[in-house]
Amino acid sequence: MNYATFKQSIVDSLKKHFGKDVTVSLHTVIKNNDLSLDGLTIEEPSVNISPTVYLNYYYEDYRMGKDFSKIVDEIISSYYDHLPNENMDFSFFTDYQQVKYKIIYKLINYEKNQKLLADVPHFKFLDLAVVFCCFLSDTPHGNATILIHNHHIDIWHTTADVLYELATKNTPILLPYENVSMESVLASMGNAMQITVPDFPVGLPMMYVLSNKAKLYGAAAILYPDVLAAFAKSQNSDLYIIPSSIHEVLLFHKNEHTSSLDLNQMINEVNASHVLPEEILSDHVYCFERASGFITY
Repeated sequence: MNYATFKQSIVDSLKKHFGKDVTVSLHTVIKNNDLSLDGLTIEEPSVNISPTVYLNYYYEDYRMGKDFSKIVDEIISSYYDHLPNENMDFSFFTDYQQVKYKIIYKLINYEKNQKLLADVPHFKFLDLAVVFCCFLSDTPHGNATILIHNHHIDIWHTTADVLYELATKNTPILLPYENVSMESVLASMGNAMQITVPDFPVGLPMMYVLSNKAKLYGAAAILYPDVLAAFAKSQNSDLYIIPSSIHEVLLFHKNEHTSSLDLNQMINEVNASHVLPEEILSDHVYCFERASGFITY
């Protein structure tokens, strides 16, 4: 069956399974890098928050030969696995005095997110964009964020400039940075760390993974005051910054033996083969210059 028929068949099967009191609906979700996905939600009357299931990925499984009934069972199982044990109170989100202490920033690609950026407060940073979220650290499934849109700052009677000031203070506190050697990361791959670690060319200097302790939108740690300057001083060198994903960057000292053209080629290959489309940050290397304290590209 084609994708349109597949989507409708999934909806019909779920409606039959859950019954008339449960609403099953499809809606378009714009993810990072303007990736458009078909989100399916199952809404029970007694529950005020429901997980979203993306059918695009399940259709790929179907095309690869997975049985349709098995896919329906997996969606039902995923729904129950991610369903909160209790309702969440979102009333705080309308209270600016509560929200302002939870506002953080993250980095995304500027050109690849034009649809999103038209609807959210942001600042351009190099060829990236700084956008803002409300950080939730105590959800039933761990850390989460709510993206801040233009209508939110209208409700709060604030401005993008104020959001930036708040995020500059809050983000390093709520999401403390962590800069560890690639060697340490590889040695700990059995634990909860989820870092994009491809096979890098032999001969590159020791790399370090800069993120935050939550491994959530950790590439923004390059904005934290003095983090890059302190690390460059410890290395006695300018730095190459490889945008591994929106969740982390890789750092190593700049040297005459490493070509930025070669690094750009490597980054493109890694993005194409190792990084989810919605988690790609950029396709080229950046440099941190000790003398100026600026990042360039």
